[in-house]
Amino acid sequence: MEEVAEPGHPVQVVRQELILPAEEAHPPLAVERTTLPEGPSLPPVLLVHGFAQNRFTWRVTGRSMSAFLAREGFDVYNLELRGHGRSRALGAGNATAFAEYVADARRVARALPDRPFVIGHSLGGAVGIGLATETDLRGLVHLAGIYTFAADNRTLRALARLTLAWEPALLAAPIRLHTGWTGDLISRLYQVTDIMGYGAPIAGWVPESLERELLEERLVRGFDWTSVEVWLQMSRWALGEELAWRNAFRNTDLPLLVVCGDADPLVTEVDAKRCYEESGSSDKEYVLFDAFEHGAHFGHVDLILGRRAPDVVWPVLRDWMVRRSS
Repeated sequence: MEEVAEPGHPVQVVRQELILPAEEAHPPLAVERTTLPEGPSLPPVLLVHGFAQNRFTWRVTGRSMSAFLAREGFDVYNLELRGHGRSRALGAGNATAFAEYVADARRVARALPDRPFVIGHSLGGAVGIGLATETDLRGLVHLAGIYTFAADNRTLRALARLTLAWEPALLAAPIRLHTGWTGDLISRLYQVTDIMGYGAPIAGWVPESLERELLEERLVRGFDWTSVEVWLQMSRWALGEELAWRNAFRNTDLPLLVVCGDADPLVTEVDAKRCYEESGSSDKEYVLFDAFEHGAHFGHVDLILGRRAPDVVWPVLRDWMVRRSS
């Protein structure tokens, strides 16, 4: 099939829908594999999406980071965590604890043909932290990933306090949340929400950083189901509770690339730098994408699908992984 890695640059790729079957207490999981027709020449890369997202975190019709990585020779595996996308369709219900996401990623990583790199975005970055302490990886790309959460965002902390105040009521029934309506509403109100991106405390992108049709597709197709239990855990992180794997991560030595956008209120420089500084890695690198060094501001989504991502962000990730692929 032909997929557009970036506007004007189509690439022939082979895309397979793989299923990791259910076993014991573990649900079935859907994984989307993307390679060149002749096969990969570089190691596997496991992509892990964020909170209430799915496989469309990494690709839309006109811009695909997964196709770019495949074009460069990587063996790309796009995981949908339990309760999301095709994994949900297979019967993998919503998680009852964040640790179940780490267990999902661990099962997939250990089933791959070789040690993978892991790229975790947003909550997927926290999954990568847990995975790195339990599994032999080639390296971790913490891409606007959670390590501490909302340390520099009062709005998110206020929302966390409100959520935890209602915790008994929220846990009294098996509530499940679907965020698809949110993405659809935001896309319908594009002009308003795009303007609101200037300085908004929970904005996911910088205004005008994505073409309207690509952003609308990402919002409509990429917002998914999630569980109240996971949001409650994130709320506790926002109010100071440490990620359970944080101490082990301080003693884990694996290649680490921490990436942050200068205009990302969801994962700020404060959160990203703490991950970099506390890591026990002897091979670690921190990259802040900003207007001064890179010609544009970068928000949470922009690092993956923004206009400047293909020529500014993606090559940095590629080069970092290529240097550690032998």
